[in-house]
Amino acid sequence: MFWRKNEPQTRPAVKKASELINTKSHNQKKYISLMLVPSYSTGKTRSLRIPRAVLYGLAIGMFIVCSVITGFYLRSLYFEGVARSLTHSLEETQATFYEFQYQAEQAQSELIDATVQMYEQLSEEQARAQLEIYRQERRHQDTLEDIWDIIDDLEDQIREFDEVQQEMRSNLGSRRVIPPIAGLLSQMEETHDNLRESLVQERVLGAYIVEGMTQNAALAETEMLERLSFLTTELEIKRQLHDSLEYYRQKMEPYLLNYPTLWPIRGQISSGFGWRRNPFGGRGSEHHNGVDIPARTGTPIRATGGGTVTFSGWRNGYGNTVVIDHGIGLSTKYAHNTRNSVREGERVERGQIIAYVGSTGRSTGAHIHYEVRRNGVAINPAPFLIEHYN
Repeated sequence: MFWRKNEPQTRPAVKKASELINTKSHNQKKYISLMLVPSYSTGKTRSLRIPRAVLYGLAIGMFIVCSVITGFYLRSLYFEGVARSLTHSLEETQATFYEFQYQAEQAQSELIDATVQMYEQLSEEQARAQLEIYRQERRHQDTLEDIWDIIDDLEDQIREFDEVQQEMRSNLGSRRVIPPIAGLLSQMEETHDNLRESLVQERVLGAYIVEGMTQNAALAETEMLERLSFLTTELEIKRQLHDSLEYYRQKMEPYLLNYPTLWPIRGQISSGFGWRRNPFGGRGSEHHNGVDIPARTGTPIRATGGGTVTFSGWRNGYGNTVVIDHGIGLSTKYAHNTRNSVREGERVERGQIIAYVGSTGRSTGAHIHYEVRRNGVAINPAPFLIEHYN
């Protein structure tokens, strides 16, 4: 293009630097523009901007999903192959089993045929011999069962004896210390020690027999009879022990029922047996034939042992008094009672209420005067007071 001289020269407008530089180009890099072109000619073209981070995230997500789907698909192919292999193996195993079952049925059939043939080949004499052997075995089995029944019965009797023996010993309780019972127990233990020694020897023999029996698969009749003999001997020894226990029990029974070992009332002894100062303040001393146990008026007094009431009434100095004869050379006296509840000739049991505490007769207060006499002679009651009534 040429300019004329007389025409004013015009220069193209120079754009500013700020206009040449696109300040939004950096921000535009953060997005991806998608142009949507409609299929019809009159539609307007639209553009859609998607942030690059979202697009990358979608791409990564689709990649992960595709990877997982591919992994599951490959794993399903693997399991499908394993299943086909197992199915094939199972079919082979089933076929082998059917073959084995068939062979077993064949073998069983052959065995049955062979057995039938064997019995058919037996002579009549051999069959009778076999039948006789069977009968003998049956009789032997019946004999063994009878012996076992006898053994069980003997063992039951032995257990019952042990229970009776244990019950008798436990029933003695604290009355073991009663002098007559203690002496009888000593004699009984000495007798029983000798019997127990024989019993131990028999048990050693019995244990040897039982050990020999358990080592054999089939118990021999002779061993069973030896076992029976051992148990019979043990039972006989235990019967002797039982007879000894019964003998001593009968000798102990009067002492267990009648021996005065109970406290007549609960309390403490305020005045003991023997010489003491005059409780009424007089000069000199007097012999106290019993023990005094203070208690409230009306407290029940119990018989310290079983026996027969030989006196129930008033005695000078003693007031209302009860005397019980225990039948083993011992008698007890209960004095100063407010009233008596038994009559002469009445049989009383150990622990039975016979009177009530009072202060009758020569008394300084409510208490019981308790005496024990052996063959009519007063003795110290304190050693007899070993039990309280429950």
